[in-house]
Amino acid sequence: METIQMIMDIAKERIESTSKDMLQVILEAAQYGDEFWPLTKDEFIADNCKDVFIGGYEPPALAAIWGLMLLASHPEWQARARSEVLEVCKGQQHLDYDMLSKMKVLKMVTQEILRLCPGVVLASRQAVQDLKIGDMQVPKGVCIWVSLLALHRDPKFWGPNADVFNPERFVHGVAGACKSPLANLPFGLGARVCPGQNMAIMELKVLFALILSNFNLTISPNYCHSPQFGLLLAPEHGVKLLIQRI
Repeated sequence: METIQMIMDIAKERIESTSKDMLQVILEAAQYGDEFWPLTKDEFIADNCKDVFIGGYEPPALAAIWGLMLLASHPEWQARARSEVLEVCKGQQHLDYDMLSKMKVLKMVTQEILRLCPGVVLASRQAVQDLKIGDMQVPKGVCIWVSLLALHRDPKFWGPNADVFNPERFVHGVAGACKSPLANLPFGLGARVCPGQNMAIMELKVLFALILSNFNLTISPNYCHSPQFGLLLAPEHGVKLLIQRI
């Protein structure tokens, strides 16, 4: 209740604002009802604010954890990414957008990490009318759940090495990596695509660049690979790495 009250106090201060940030969009959306989600206006605002906070914190953090594990498990790609970072940065620790845009290998590595280990592993949609998907009839109101883990590793779209960590597949972008761009959905798709996807990718690239330029990563012999499947993909026993300063 305390969290909800804090959110509502902030929201009430913003009602007359003319800015178009995320909070203002939520406040405007709260003015319209939804037959599939019968919430009061306050509940709608509070729930969406909590979703935005959780979505902006947990999934990128988990993607970063899995990314460090994959880099530690593939020293050849760790070395390639590090070489590129050091060449672009030339000893500078403060990264800017131009530097990050030049890191093509790091971009491929980040895309492959998000393919194999997306922070959110399920995408859901609710049919607002009767529709047909292929040979399947979907009645109005039915929820459809898509497993991103299964979609991102489907050999039909990604080829026989779909389970292999191979950032090279993204050398020509998503269009060249798989047979359908709709098979790569780490941030969702359409009107409900994650609004923070660009920021999340930027955060991951900065994190990987700073760590790789200063440390070498290897897998600890005590690491137990045990992904825990839910809405999020979390390591059940954590990720244990050996970190050595370069």
